[in-house]
Amino acid sequence: MAERFRARLEEPGTIVLPGCHDVLSALLSQEAGFEAIFLSGYGVAASFLGNPDIGLTTLSETAQLARHVVNAINVPAVVDVDNGYGNEENVSRTIYEMEAAGVAAIQLEDQVSPKRCGHAEGKKVLPLDLYLKNLEAALRARQTPLCIVARTDSTDMDDALRRARRYLDVGAEAVIVDGLRDHDAVKRFTREVHGHKQLNLILGGKTPILTADEAAALGFKILLYSTPALYLSTHAIQRHLAVLRATGDLSSTGEASVTFGAFQGFIERHYRDRKYLR
Repeated sequence: MAERFRARLEEPGTIVLPGCHDVLSALLSQEAGFEAIFLSGYGVAASFLGNPDIGLTTLSETAQLARHVVNAINVPAVVDVDNGYGNEENVSRTIYEMEAAGVAAIQLEDQVSPKRCGHAEGKKVLPLDLYLKNLEAALRARQTPLCIVARTDSTDMDDALRRARRYLDVGAEAVIVDGLRDHDAVKRFTREVHGHKQLNLILGGKTPILTADEAAALGFKILLYSTPALYLSTHAIQRHLAVLRATGDLSSTGEASVTFGAFQGFIERHYRDRKYLR
């Protein structure tokens, strides 16, 4: 899968990545036709632990979920490993665990601990030399064609662009400046940074919403929708469980719900397609 994703980076067209938070959302994203998925640290913190995205998720928790996701799907998985869970030695182990899980690519950010969601206020970044040690450790530790998306959360645009260029220069396959605040910042990123660039869009987040065609026209190689599976499922569950509680009638959820037969068929079909059953 790492080879497949690396090859795709060099082919024409933008890669559209849906954010997933568990195996089921990854399967549903694959079913919808997406060519790869993104295991979101924000989504994992919320769904797996019920936590905000403030760096409480551990490497072992992320690696465990990544293994289950990779075993279940037939498309490349890009995994958000936050800030690598520590210093360069921790980052090296992170690479080992992600490669052992069969991950195609990782996203490694430059925030200090405790980190924050890229679209939240109050973010702070590591000094450039410290993050470069982490990034270089990640690049050295690879034993597979695993790709690395280097992310900067610097809120100073000049500094963010300097960092993005530097991260690509030392060997990252792609780079993202997360939390871009307006169209001018988005265009400046594409204009002043060479190489493969990723854009992260969150409904209600800092960055203005662009269509996939608009992002491609600006030169983004990867368009990440990091939260729709999480937000859509949250909205549906909140709304319809409230209806169920109010009515006391399971049939009140009928129009919004799949049935036993449909869900069982979906799960069994994907189970039979598992790599370890072939």
